[in-house]
Amino acid sequence: MSKKLCNSNPSSKSYWSLLKSFLTDTKIPLIPPLYHGTRFITDFNEKCNLFNSFFAKQCSIIDTNSTIPTNVIKLTDESLIDLDISFDDVLKIVQKLDINKSHGYDRISVRMLKICQQSICKPLLIIFKNCVRTGKFPTTWKKANVVPIHKKGDKQTLKNYRPISLLPICGKIFERLLYNRLYSFLDSNSLLSSKQSGFRPGDSCINQLLSITHGIYQSFDDGLETRGVFLDISKAFDRVWHEGLIYKLKRNGIDSNFLNILVSFLSFRKQRVVLNGSFSSWSEINAGVPQGSILGPLLFLIYINDLPEGLISNAKLFADDTCIFSKVYDPVTSARVLNDDLEKISEWAYQWKMSFNPDPNKPA
Repeated sequence: MSKKLCNSNPSSKSYWSLLKSFLTDTKIPLIPPLYHGTRFITDFNEKCNLFNSFFAKQCSIIDTNSTIPTNVIKLTDESLIDLDISFDDVLKIVQKLDINKSHGYDRISVRMLKICQQSICKPLLIIFKNCVRTGKFPTTWKKANVVPIHKKGDKQTLKNYRPISLLPICGKIFERLLYNRLYSFLDSNSLLSSKQSGFRPGDSCINQLLSITHGIYQSFDDGLETRGVFLDISKAFDRVWHEGLIYKLKRNGIDSNFLNILVSFLSFRKQRVVLNGSFSSWSEINAGVPQGSILGPLLFLIYINDLPEGLISNAKLFADDTCIFSKVYDPVTSARVLNDDLEKISEWAYQWKMSFNPDPNKPA
């Protein structure tokens, strides 16, 4: 803390983190009695189970009766089938871990790993190599402690909270190794859409906003208007269809042991809610990409990557937020193009079991 205060040129992230630490009175979630049905819930164990049931239900696919395409048409001739890991690879990741990050249910902290990093990396390397060889992601690393955080509105209403997942640190180290190899493969083969700015190193929401704003001002300079539609996917990360994601991984050249690890990573995940020293029972999670994980955001990008395909209007994506816009040379033509593209997006959502919110301020 003192080093941060003495730094005269902090990074943006460091500045806001420091400011938040002064403005926040406590880091312990203060949750009042929850109104459920016709009564108020005050018991912490009951609160935990209520939250856990609510959060687990969000992780479900939308049944649209769509099926996986029968043929896997690969987007590249290259394949990612294995993962080479060295002692130095593991050590570098351990050395970069933030000691302020919370540990998972196994109570193995970052500080503990960093204290014995030279001696712990060897057994971790052996475990990771066995995981690659067998194509299995350890079950014990697929359990998450979930903390409910208030978003907005009435604090006594369940839907006004969002889950923060805390996963075992050793599992996240392995995830980082998988992520680095997977992202490098996708990037070197130009498989990720250039229209996507979310979770892309070197890109950001600011870059995308500047691009959209620049296009609008160009239209003004030409004496034209720009029409746009902004879309929001309902519970996007929680509703990823695992079978659909696996199909898309295969299309992107992910195969053999590497594919098996990712399938294992998605399967048979569990979570429980932790609140003021109380715990809920464990619940299985059967859909979505794991919150709080390293791989989750990248897997989501793969899932949504083909959304802009076939659209006539210009499209920009930032994770699950989608914008389509068109320079208006002719109002009738522009309206037709945008409506046609909205129909294509609707068809995409039906096929991949997603749903768009009509109003992003009213979550489904």
